[in-house]
Formats: sequence, C-alpha cells, structure tokens
Amino acid sequence: MESITLKNTAGKTITYEPDDILWFFEETGSGLLRIIDTERRLETFPLDARQIAQLRTQLQASHTPIWFGAFQGEKLPLEKLPNTRGLGGLACGPQSVIGHHRLIRSGALHDATKEDLAYLTGTMGLKVVMDLRTDLEIAAKPDPRIPGIKWIHVPFLNTLEYEKIGLRTLTEAGLEEMKDRGPAMMEELYRKIVGAPEGIRGLRRFFEILLQQSAGSVLWHCTQGKDRTGVAAAVLERILGCDARTVEQDYLQTNPCLKTEEEDTEDWLEKTLHLNSHAAGKFSFLFEARPQFLQAAWDCIDREFGGFDSWLQNQLGLTEDRQNQLRAMYTC
Repeated sequence: MESITLKNTAGKTITYEPDDILWFFEETGSGLLRIIDTERRLETFPLDARQIAQLRTQLQASHTPIWFGAFQGEKLPLEKLPNTRGLGGLACGPQSVIGHHRLIRSGALHDATKEDLAYLTGTMGLKVVMDLRTDLEIAAKPDPRIPGIKWIHVPFLNTLEYEKIGLRTLTEAGLEEMKDRGPAMMEELYRKIVGAPEGIRGLRRFFEILLQQSAGSVLWHCTQGKDRTGVAAAVLERILGCDARTVEQDYLQTNPCLKTEEEDTEDWLEKTLHLNSHAAGKFSFLFEARPQFLQAAWDCIDREFGGFDSWLQNQLGLTEDRQNQLRAMYTC
C-alpha cells in the first residue's frame, strides 16, 4: 500500500507509511480519526465516517499489524459479564489517550464463561484481578480461579457498612425505608469510599498495585461494577488527565450495560414483595449510576480533605512523581 497523507485538526499535513501506524480509531460520534504512530505520537484528523471506513479498509488490506478501534468505555464482547469495559481509547488530553489492553473495569466474575475468561486472558492480556468486594460478598459468590492470573483482595468497604444497604433489600421494612432514603444512602456510600479509613486504605492499595504492573492488563471489580469500581475508575481517569465530561460519561456507561439486570430486579420486587411497577421502579438507584452519587464523592474530597490534589498526595500517597508514573504507564 502507498503512503497516506492527511491534514490534522490544526491544519498540518502529515504523511504515514502503513508501517508507521500503531493504533487507528474513530472518536465515538465526533467525526474525528485518531492515529498513534510507532513513536507514540497522537494526531487527530477531521474525517467523516465514509472517509474513515475507506481508509481503514485500505490499511487492513495492507496486512500491517495495526490496532484498529478503541473501546472508549464500551463493554467488551463477553457472554456473561454485562458491565466489563476497557478504558483504552478514552481521551485524557488533546494529545493523549488511555492505552489499550491495560485497564479493565468490571462487575463480579463468578458468572464468566470459559470463553469470557479466554477473551480476558488472551485478547485483553489479563494479568491481575483486584476484587474490591467485602468478605461476605466474596464468600457468597467467589471469583473463578484463573490459571496464571494474580487475584488480590482490595476491599473498599467493610462488611458491616456495605450490608447496611444490602441487607435492607431482603425485608419489606428495609425496602420501605430504602424507597425514599435510597439515593441519600448511596451518596453516603460514595462519601465512605473516598473518605472513610477503609475506603482510603483500599484506594491506596489499588494504586500501589497499578504502579507495579509493567505489562498486561489489570481488572478491578466489585459486585455490579458501578459504585466502588466506578469511583476507582473515575479517580484514575482524573489522574490520567481525562476531563470531567469524559469521566462522567464513562461512569454513566454502566446504565445501558446493566439495563437488563435492573429490569430483572424490578420484576423480582413486583413478584416477591407484591409491589406494583411504579413502586418497584423506585429502587432503580440500586442499579443506576447517577451523577449526584459521584458528585457526592468529589464534594467530600473537597470539603474534608482540601481538594483532589491534596487528597491524592496526603491520603493516597500519590506524589506528583507517582502520578506522572501512572500517566507514563497507562497513556499514550
């Protein structure tokens, strides 16, 4: 294949040989093509979907080893893990993206099929699993043991605190209490994740483990991949340079991923506790990521710890050097 010449968003003309291109992907819904070359330089080009598709076809026909596509917070193609998503491709600055096959956020893995695990260990290069759940959650639904994969327990909440919400779903009285107080309880849960000693210890350990991984991908999960997993992902994305809109969009991507589970739970509430659909729908907060939940965590950090940068350094031990190390490891 002949070289390709494109004009980037700044009006600069750039010429590539196919062998120069490492990563080729389209910004979701934006009409922009991004190319990362073998020198890890990122360029963005204003092309429409037809032009991008045509260029992709040409490059694929060259049989050059190019990585096509980016997950950008979209779910991985797995059978039984509905909320498992790669962070690769998320923009973390005008000239940087999160690297592919390095960071994976997920719900619990107990339902994973053999094919799901093969995709994670093969295609995604999985090396480490961090389980953020409580002891009780793990005992009830343990992760599968995956040969060659390091499994690490990194709890963000103690069992008692977490079960203050979970146990209420088992009784009519508890559900009645949660019906009106549920969202406020979730906001308190988020404040505990970033502000309580257990949450701070968990997040500190989370980043220590990330800093130790020189190759392959790291997966972290709680039960649904929504709250504890979502906070960890949001904090990491902010450190890596993602703007507030990107962080929130990735956080909210849980909602379409868990839509079926939310509907199944509402059906269960209707049948088991004889609730009508309107009453059952009031418990959607159990399966929904909501902006006010995440904002409760940011507000707690600002109010109790003097802001995000101070919290990172003084509570999580993430000095500027360690933050720069994370960026060097997980962005390109």
